[in-house]
Amino acid sequence: MKITRDTHDLVGGGLMTAIGLFFALHGSAYDFGSTARMGPGYFPVVLGWTLAALGLLVALPAWWRRGSAIAVEWGSLFWCVLSLLVFAFTLHGLGVVLASFTTALISLTPTAMAWRTRLTVCAVVALLTTLIFPIGLQMVLPIWPWSP
Repeated sequence: MKITRDTHDLVGGGLMTAIGLFFALHGSAYDFGSTARMGPGYFPVVLGWTLAALGLLVALPAWWRRGSAIAVEWGSLFWCVLSLLVFAFTLHGLGVVLASFTTALISLTPTAMAWRTRLTVCAVVALLTTLIFPIGLQMVLPIWPWSP
């Protein structure tokens, strides 16, 4: 009798644990500081260990749970990777608003969403990206193509 484990959660939890360990271990090379005066290594270490623990909490129960095989949606993966590449190559030319709108539109290609809903999602993604990165975090990124 072949036991089929929950490979979705095993892979997901294992990747979460690996990424968390990577950031926790590499972040420890920086000054940690204290809770009152955080150093540059504080967040990578704390969040890395938190992510690693959460990954274990996802992966360990999946070892004893039955699940289905992983089916890769190659079309969705293609559009997702393409949208990331388009964002990377158009960010400085188009600005944050148009690049993130275009990226969201490309990544939604394989969905069966209505066009009105699609455009609304893209507008919200562009708005949130603009509010978080250039405005909230004050990253030096052009907001529009004509921005300096």
